[in-house]
Amino acid sequence: MTSTAKQPKSVSQQAWLGRFALTVYRALLYLILPLVALAAWRRCRKVRNPTLSAKLSPSTCWRTRFGHTPTTIPTGGIWIHAVSVGETRSIFPLLEHLHQQHPTLPITLTSGSTQGALQALEFSPVPIYHQMIPYDYPFAVKRFLKRLQPKLVLMVETEIWPNLYQACSQQQIPLMLINARLKAGSFTAYQRWAKPLMQQALAQPQLIAAQFEADRTRFIALGAPPERVKTLGNLKFDIHLPDNIQQQASKWRAQLAQPERFIWVAASTHHDEEQLMLAAHQQLLQQHPDALLILVPRHADRFNAVAGLLTRYSQQHPDIRWQQRSQASNSALDCQVYLADTMGELLLWFAASNAAFIGGSMVNFGGHNILEPAALAKPVLSGPYYQNLTSLYDSFIADKGLQVCPSPTELAQTLIQLADSPEQQDYWGQQALHALHNQTGSLARHYEQIRCYLS
Repeated sequence: MTSTAKQPKSVSQQAWLGRFALTVYRALLYLILPLVALAAWRRCRKVRNPTLSAKLSPSTCWRTRFGHTPTTIPTGGIWIHAVSVGETRSIFPLLEHLHQQHPTLPITLTSGSTQGALQALEFSPVPIYHQMIPYDYPFAVKRFLKRLQPKLVLMVETEIWPNLYQACSQQQIPLMLINARLKAGSFTAYQRWAKPLMQQALAQPQLIAAQFEADRTRFIALGAPPERVKTLGNLKFDIHLPDNIQQQASKWRAQLAQPERFIWVAASTHHDEEQLMLAAHQQLLQQHPDALLILVPRHADRFNAVAGLLTRYSQQHPDIRWQQRSQASNSALDCQVYLADTMGELLLWFAASNAAFIGGSMVNFGGHNILEPAALAKPVLSGPYYQNLTSLYDSFIADKGLQVCPSPTELAQTLIQLADSPEQQDYWGQQALHALHNQTGSLARHYEQIRCYLS
């Protein structure tokens, strides 16, 4: 009787498939090179922020995308890549620790977006060298590595670049994927469409430091060697709060928003989500007419669109007044909605609030980081869509540190409950802080692995 069971591929077959997938990947990249170059130029031309434009002109931005490096960047240091805002902020404690332990070792930080670059240039806690990361073309990657000659490469979260990983392996440059996570949706897509390519790439790092056990399982299922994948926790849990953040928040509340008002912040909101926040706030105002909503859109390029939405909403609801942070409207005394359309102040709004709703969760995006309000002992609220961060959210739910509100109506009811009871605010805030403290220590575990390559 002949068995029809599917036989596993041999090691040689897997290696051949990986090399073939990498060849196809490179061919496709070169095929779209003119489009990539044009898109890069258009993005780099949008650099308008004074902090960025002073250090990253459009021409420099474009050239760095293809491996050219400013002569000021030294060789022989650590290269860390964090693609955008959240990933950049997550490694600030690691940057501080590396600088304390190796003060003479240069750190080069690359970004994949201009918003990430702005976070790095404005808010890095230690001196860094910065540029945009080269696109994953072999010539660009090899040019960059030859110029930088890093002692160690650290890629953050889900930054899997097959040509870069291969080049580091060929040049015997140690590479780690740190604070690594793999969303369920991404895992399914990789499994279906790109498993040989992922297997080829994930065989190169010396270590994949997974955030949660679910992430470790997914990386191994994609072909990462099990002995190189360790669950080290989430670096974001080891959050460091500025010493003066509470003082700044108290000053803002006292001078501009009245100390006794119930203030809630809707942070990192997405398209169509602001309307849902306003619906919940309208219900809250019926019970607490002096309540204030601080609305913080996720992306800066949506600030004007949200301002337009608020203008139309206030016309339809004359009893709702709103003000805008960027328009010299620092006072929130005479409004019910405050549009925080500036960068780098989210921590201030969390500290100034009585409760924090984390956006991307009332619309089907998948949620965002819930750790900063938890570190400030604020009640943390979310919508039902948190599939991008399931392990993180589930750990908080298990510790009763997160309140999930399935709809704007239930969000409003939760906010009313909090506004009615300062004791409930304190209890839920402490539960969130407790959930955070239950999972600290990732920074020490990461550094224990990293320091072996820095001696």
